[in-house]
Amino acid sequence: MTDPMLVLLCALNMAFNFLIEPAFLWFFAYVARVPFLNAYSVLVLALLPVRLLWLFAGPSVHFDDGVLDGTYQYLLLLENLHFSLRHMVAGAMILALSRQNVVAGLIDQFHYQPISTVRLRLAAGLFFGLFLLFFVVTASWSFGLINWILSPRTGYQMHRTGAGAFYALSVSFLAVSYVLALLSLSVRWHIIAAWLFFLPFVFMLGSKGYLILYTVTAFAFMLIYGFKIQIRTVAAVGVVMAAAVLLNFGSADLVDIFFYFDYYSNSAYFIRAYHNGVADLFYGQISATEIISAVPRLLWADKPFVYGPILLNEMFYPGLAEAGHTPAFGGPILAYADFGVPGVIVGGLTDWGYLGHVLMAFMLLTSLRERGAAYVRSHHFYVFLAIMLLAPGYLNFFAFPLNLILMGVVACGIFACNLLPRLRLVRFA
Repeated sequence: MTDPMLVLLCALNMAFNFLIEPAFLWFFAYVARVPFLNAYSVLVLALLPVRLLWLFAGPSVHFDDGVLDGTYQYLLLLENLHFSLRHMVAGAMILALSRQNVVAGLIDQFHYQPISTVRLRLAAGLFFGLFLLFFVVTASWSFGLINWILSPRTGYQMHRTGAGAFYALSVSFLAVSYVLALLSLSVRWHIIAAWLFFLPFVFMLGSKGYLILYTVTAFAFMLIYGFKIQIRTVAAVGVVMAAAVLLNFGSADLVDIFFYFDYYSNSAYFIRAYHNGVADLFYGQISATEIISAVPRLLWADKPFVYGPILLNEMFYPGLAEAGHTPAFGGPILAYADFGVPGVIVGGLTDWGYLGHVLMAFMLLTSLRERGAAYVRSHHFYVFLAIMLLAPGYLNFFAFPLNLILMGVVACGIFACNLLPRLRLVRFA
């Protein structure tokens, strides 16, 4: 018989893991003096039903004791530690900025040549054209354009090897085009029309996740322009998204479907192997070799298939990386696999990706509150900020320094579209 106290502790562990992010969103909204449902929070809230699937579905079938499995609960405890530390740092950061936002003061001094909606649409068209170019190259690489269009999921799963750089560029340029297009619109039905226009091209990317993210981004822009959206509407969309994820597997057997949700299960397997003495820590090898991802395979024919986080994949799924499959590992497992619990602590205090995300959200939303949407979408910096924060999948496949190079390309493209009339190459009405 299961100990009731153990069940209670496990329930509290899981509840904390699920609720800490919504609690931080409430704190963020209070400090930034913005509504709880805003362009930042909607990105998180709409995905909570999907997160429940990761928390409950996979572990319930992957472990004999289900969600009460000791290793799984230990993994959640590590993630709760990581979440707590990064939220403490993020909270201190936005509290300091709420008292004296020196960053916003510096930005306002560089409001040069405001961008009109016409130039935003021109830039959106430019990056949409680049998306089409790189998508055609990707699809034609080994699978064939027609075959990819007829079966995007097969192309995404089996035919990106060798053309990964082109696929990554197509994902990023479509996302940039989408955000620029939405920035140029301010009518609810125009936003919906833009979403419907982009949706078939998003489907061609082959990943169900992008369909979800593009939908949530449309909600975010409705909130940016002041349209009222009820939390129950966002919750309903989240439930539909979770259902769509389940239906994507084409099986009526929930157990078969739940086996797919191995996000936490894979990580728990490593922890168990380490605790049983079967595996050892990587002692920095994961972090040190991640720089290899900065070099495209197109430029390095003999580039290793196993490096960085893929070292962990290779331990449990040997050979899958070379075949183009990289199973996901959830929680702060990469930091733990490198340095154990100290790695999790340091990773939580220095989660620069998350801290940067919170900082961008704070700067964008406080500027919207103080200056309005018209000012924000005409200012180069806030346009770039909106792309960084809201463009689905932007920079996902690009490690340093390639991400900086791509950011520079996008910035130059937007500047060029804005300055084009000044060069008198094209005259706009």
